[in-house]
Amino acid sequence: VAHPPGYPLFTLLAKVATGLLPIGSPAYRVNLLCGLLGAAAASLLFYTVFRLSGSYAGGILAAGVFSFSRLTWQWSIAAEVFSLNNLFVGLLMALTAHFEEASTAKERSKISKLGAFCCGLSLCNQHTIVLYIVCIVPWVLSRLFGKSELSLGHLLKLGLCFLAGLLPYLYLPASSYLSRARWTWGDQTTFQGFLTHFLREEYGTFNLCKGRFGDDASMHEFLCSFQLAQMKSELSLPVLALALVACVSTALPTKQQKSPVIWLFAGMLCLYSLFFAWRANLDITKPLFLGVVERFWLQSNAAVAVLAGLGLAALASVGSAVLEGSRALPWLEWLSALALVASQVWANY
Repeated sequence: VAHPPGYPLFTLLAKVATGLLPIGSPAYRVNLLCGLLGAAAASLLFYTVFRLSGSYAGGILAAGVFSFSRLTWQWSIAAEVFSLNNLFVGLLMALTAHFEEASTAKERSKISKLGAFCCGLSLCNQHTIVLYIVCIVPWVLSRLFGKSELSLGHLLKLGLCFLAGLLPYLYLPASSYLSRARWTWGDQTTFQGFLTHFLREEYGTFNLCKGRFGDDASMHEFLCSFQLAQMKSELSLPVLALALVACVSTALPTKQQKSPVIWLFAGMLCLYSLFFAWRANLDITKPLFLGVVERFWLQSNAAVAVLAGLGLAALASVGSAVLEGSRALPWLEWLSALALVASQVWANY
């Protein structure tokens, strides 16, 4: 059993990878698994932008700037849980986009059930994704309710799908009971032991560690400003500007953009950043602790990358409305996307 909250899904996937992948040492195989998960996460960011905007260039921008950022690359080639979390972030955003684009009640019902299952499954890895889930779930339910498609029976089915996604947590008491591992953390053979592990009580629930460092408004402001500076460093200032353009574009009557989804993604980003700044009680002026904290900013960087892709698509849409019939505009959109991705590669590699 891994350290709290146990990471049962990653542990099981790593076991499968070490048994099935035919090359390298066990460590190499798990590292390769993480690389594949990171690549899949990038493809889901591309899909999200393309599904919402119809822009290939916007999708390439989102996937490229996120994939080639220093943090993403660093934690996608090591045996860690962050690439799997990136995959779930991309998956939930892609399912949200698919739900928004669904044309029939049957399709929306199917996607919502799959999304509920994926929400539960994502919590079997990194719990920080709950801050995205608490935004997506009410949004989906409100959309279903607005279309008169939310019945008590459907709500119960969604709940069952969510619980089904949590089934990998059965691995914790099973592994602890069998006690075959060379190293393990805690005792999950009792319900209290399982709950202690699941809630990360040994670290401090909703904290990165036990203690009260930085429990004041000035430190929270410092963390927020530091995260913004980190976003600028990791993704570049033009990418942040394009993400802002996506939000501004919701005021424009464009056919391609989906304003409710853009505001949902922006809300997810803000909630996550503010909550994490409140609970990340480590002194990031120390390099060791900064290395711990900055990994969790990957989740917000993914949302920024998607918003940037949508922002580029919005600019192209406005440009096509102003310059009707211009053949240069699609080339300019592609050139902008490729230039920003190339600058990421140049800056980091």
